[in-house]
Amino acid sequence: MNRRRFLVLLLAVVLIASLAQTLASAADKRADDASARIASVTPDRREAAEEVELLRAKRVTQEEREAAAERSKLKELLDPDPIVRSLEPTAGGVPDYFGDANWAFSPPLRKFVDSLPGLGADNKNNLDQYIPVATPDTITFPGSDYYEIELREYSERMHSDLPATRLRGYVQANNGTGAGGENNVAPEAIHYLGPIIVAQKDRPVRIKFTNALPTGDSGKLFLPVDTTVMGAGMGPLGMDAMPMNYTENRGVVHLHGGRSPWISDGTPHQWLTPADEMTPYKQGAGVANVPDMWYDPMTHQPVAEGTPDATTNPGPGSMTYFYSNQQSARFMFYHDHTLGITRLNVYAGEAAGYVIEDPEEERLIDENLIPGPEDTIPLVIQDKTFVDPDTIAQTDPTWNWGTTPPTPHEGDLWLPHVYSPAQNPYDEGGANPFGRWHYGPWFWPPTRDISHPPTENPYYDPNNMSVGPPEMPGTPNPSMAGEMFMDTPVVNGTAFPYVEVDPKAYRFRILNAADDRFWNLQLYEADPATESADHRLNTEVRMVPASVCATNFPEGWPTDGRDGGVPDPGTRGPNFVQFATESGFLASPAVLENKPITWNTDPTTFNFGNVDGGTLILGPAERADVVVDFSQHRGKTLIVYNDAPAAYPARDPRLDYYTGAPDLTDTGGHWGPQVGFGPNTRTIIQIRVRDVAPAPSFDTTALVEAFKSTDTTEGVFERGQDPILVAQSAYDSAYNTTFPTSWPDWGYARIQDNSMNIHTVTGTTLTLPLEPKAIQDEMGEAFDDYGRMEGKLGLELPNTQAGRQTFVLQKYMDPPTEFIKAEFTPMAPVANDGTQIWKITHNGVDTHPIHFHLFDVQLLNRVGWDGQIRRPDANELGWKDTVKVSPLEDTIVALRAVVPTAPFKLGDSIRLLDPTMPAGSTEGFTNIDPYTGDDMEGGETPDPDVNRLYNYGWEYMWHCHILSHEEMEMMRPIVMRVAPAAPTTLTATAAGASTVNLAWSNNATDPAATNVYIERATNAAFTSNVTTFTAEAAATTYADTTVEAATTYYYRVRAENQVAYSAWSNQAWATPTSQQTVAAPTNLTATAISGWRIRLNWKDNATNEDHYYVERRTGTAGAWIRLTTLRANTTTYTNGYRLVHGQRYSYRVRAGNRTIGYSAYSNVASAITRR
Repeated sequence: MNRRRFLVLLLAVVLIASLAQTLASAADKRADDASARIASVTPDRREAAEEVELLRAKRVTQEEREAAAERSKLKELLDPDPIVRSLEPTAGGVPDYFGDANWAFSPPLRKFVDSLPGLGADNKNNLDQYIPVATPDTITFPGSDYYEIELREYSERMHSDLPATRLRGYVQANNGTGAGGENNVAPEAIHYLGPIIVAQKDRPVRIKFTNALPTGDSGKLFLPVDTTVMGAGMGPLGMDAMPMNYTENRGVVHLHGGRSPWISDGTPHQWLTPADEMTPYKQGAGVANVPDMWYDPMTHQPVAEGTPDATTNPGPGSMTYFYSNQQSARFMFYHDHTLGITRLNVYAGEAAGYVIEDPEEERLIDENLIPGPEDTIPLVIQDKTFVDPDTIAQTDPTWNWGTTPPTPHEGDLWLPHVYSPAQNPYDEGGANPFGRWHYGPWFWPPTRDISHPPTENPYYDPNNMSVGPPEMPGTPNPSMAGEMFMDTPVVNGTAFPYVEVDPKAYRFRILNAADDRFWNLQLYEADPATESADHRLNTEVRMVPASVCATNFPEGWPTDGRDGGVPDPGTRGPNFVQFATESGFLASPAVLENKPITWNTDPTTFNFGNVDGGTLILGPAERADVVVDFSQHRGKTLIVYNDAPAAYPARDPRLDYYTGAPDLTDTGGHWGPQVGFGPNTRTIIQIRVRDVAPAPSFDTTALVEAFKSTDTTEGVFERGQDPILVAQSAYDSAYNTTFPTSWPDWGYARIQDNSMNIHTVTGTTLTLPLEPKAIQDEMGEAFDDYGRMEGKLGLELPNTQAGRQTFVLQKYMDPPTEFIKAEFTPMAPVANDGTQIWKITHNGVDTHPIHFHLFDVQLLNRVGWDGQIRRPDANELGWKDTVKVSPLEDTIVALRAVVPTAPFKLGDSIRLLDPTMPAGSTEGFTNIDPYTGDDMEGGETPDPDVNRLYNYGWEYMWHCHILSHEEMEMMRPIVMRVAPAAPTTLTATAAGASTVNLAWSNNATDPAATNVYIERATNAAFTSNVTTFTAEAAATTYADTTVEAATTYYYRVRAENQVAYSAWSNQAWATPTSQQTVAAPTNLTATAISGWRIRLNWKDNATNEDHYYVERRTGTAGAWIRLTTLRANTTTYTNGYRLVHGQRYSYRVRAGNRTIGYSAYSNVASAITRR
């Protein structure tokens, strides 16, 4: 060995020894901190706390990955021969999980050379990008705005340094109504994030949605589709179907945040394919059209109700939606929600904005309290990675997708497709330097008995261990990743845009539309002294060390020595004044001062490591309505800066792309972004303030005062928002009231509580149970059949106590556990209404943005497992449809679902528990009783689950809006009981030639009915001569006097309320006749003649009967059941079937004639069997 090689080897050994000593010292410190945290936790959470600390100890840190990389390098140095792989990965082939990054990075795009796309063609940028604004057709469906929206594939440039990128998105296809009252306004062309729909409060929007994507091979996504994901692979017909798998061109529209009828919610089973797609799976199990939107069956154009042959089916490949807009002003968005490919479709571009305006918002604008439309700028922020053909072969050699596979095409969208395990059990430290996510079989406790265990590693060389171990994960390629964190921010469809503004106040409507990434948005003046290689300035934020020695830091500025430092606080830009969230106005505007992200660094607290501070923090799907005043920054250049960790809150340095970052290629990361260029997830937008005379400063005080209620005037929140459910002192100014501030009526839940008192804004005090919900991720229970980690929702067993902390995780297919009573009026809670309080316990590592379909929730508080109560942040007060739920805390939310009203009524969602499997299948169900934790497959009751039809009522859902987590089945159905219970035991009796008497059992109690709907026909299929009648809500009888003799009539009835209807009752029929009616039997007696026999006798009064019915019930109040049919002229019957000794039974008899009808019943006779 030559001297130089020896010195390098010696240096490597010393370095590795030093790393090992550092890691050991850090491990000792972590163990001490863990013991302190376990001791701080309340006894009922002690067992779970120990499990969490085990998980924390198993996290693979960047230091451990680097140590593994150094060990690999040492093995190379020790080997006298050059190390080469005997097999090289190829496009579409088997990944080398331990020798390649299996990751890709965007080309070095110049930052801030393209302008921000605005609304409409008049505000296009230099790339001809803009966000189209839809124009409503106000004629076709009077009283509603009507749009025809198509889903198409197209290409668009997203940066000057890139060619056009292949995308999928929405476009308006119908003309809108012009000023002259005619539909002559042509729709705008397709562009990214369009078309935005602007709606008015309480004015419905109706949509005909058409899937116009390509079909066949052309319809395949240009992104990696993992067919092992639920709903993306084989359908219920199995291998008999051609093709076997669901297609990749399915689509649906979900209005995120909308108060919509269930048929229009756009849930995962409500997708459809293009009309010409050749597949046995044309639409999802939940597809249903709006029942009062009528179309010509040939042309598929809208027609008036009553038009001959008109249908509510808008045509193949199309479906209709109804959005009530019965909500306050807010910024929403609509996006795809297709089972199995939601994350891919949204990443490909299937998302667009939706705005509701209302008089309260108009009042704020008219009174100059917030900027008007001309000074309002939407910011839809996402992250993407674009294919760089110059580097992808080295970093992701199995990439085989895009527009020109297998050849990588510059500008194509990239996303991770290799499940790189964090562990390598054949490494001395147990770490894979290129690892990303935990792998179940190599985790503790190990995930055993999975369908696809570790398999042979084709890159293994027993003579050269440095190229990889003998085993590798049995995961597919492509495989869904644990998360998708990309390297390039895209705003309104443009990468690294700039925007020019005047020195005045602007309103920014901000949406985090990223699949998985959080943002902590701040404003700083750009550094004018830092120059890029191509001589551009103002592309970076001036950074300073996060040092405890700093003397000029404001209070709370980080001094934790973090990589890359922190922004210089002397360059802080204007504050954000947030006055609304995704669910409308806040209780009071929140002034957000610019501040970097901070973590809870107190190791004695159990939620140690969670984010505890920042500026404008937005999880995926969260929105913020803010005012930013540039009047004090004339002629300045500012940068919207982000430092939210990815993952959140546990940062992976390889996913934090910033100028000056170290070279992380040894562990699969980037080699370091350069000044003025991407990749970079810190610098989002450049704002150039024009050098013109500034406007007066924005009056924040006036806006805050407008939200306050007084003795004579209601403030913005009280006037414009639904009443909150739980009064808290933070709402005092919003309601001009002093609410309780001490337990038990303070409105906060403690860690040990299983119920809580709530004080309402009307002064009522109620006690409600805390509904125990659960979240778990990265635990031994949360891995799939391939060993990939998952996140799951479920239940925590109620009334948890020490030694009994149990989570029961559930899949999307498992029977529902969330049942909600519908309310029809927004109001403060009253006793026994639909108000619920959920206690969501999170035993895991990630913060999850949990989204609730249909309804908003009020965030009450968070409480750590050690009992520390954390109240909502100022910009979380009010209503939210998406709430951040952080690990090792309970998050408490209150909800009261208000059903949307519509000019039509709906039935329930009834579908198979798992429409992707055949009926009767037992595969895939969790089979753990969610209420007891008992194994349902162990021979105990209840019986194991089977794939069966289930009544979901009005079906909605709640789920994590990290879309990668959602499709790990981190979503659960919600059953909202809206329809009354169905009537039963319908009978029809002819009474002469012109009357049929109906009778039924009325079961509608809660929800109550408003009427009973009766349907009559002359055939059993109810397609001939259909006539309808209405009876009062409490009715149990109805006399139909519109019949004719000698005609058989069929009847069925259902209960209805304002918006819904029950299932039909049983059918009954009768034939009126002009002949004399059948006389009823009399003098019925019942005599017990033994312990199991009762004899009946009666008087036969009829002369025209052809049979008798005998009916029985148990006791004197049970349901009547038909025992037997007897021949004419019978006067006695002995009942000896299934009688119980010593039991009372009641009987009645009636005569029948199959042409005339039935007689009245006899008297009721009872007897008790002998003992």
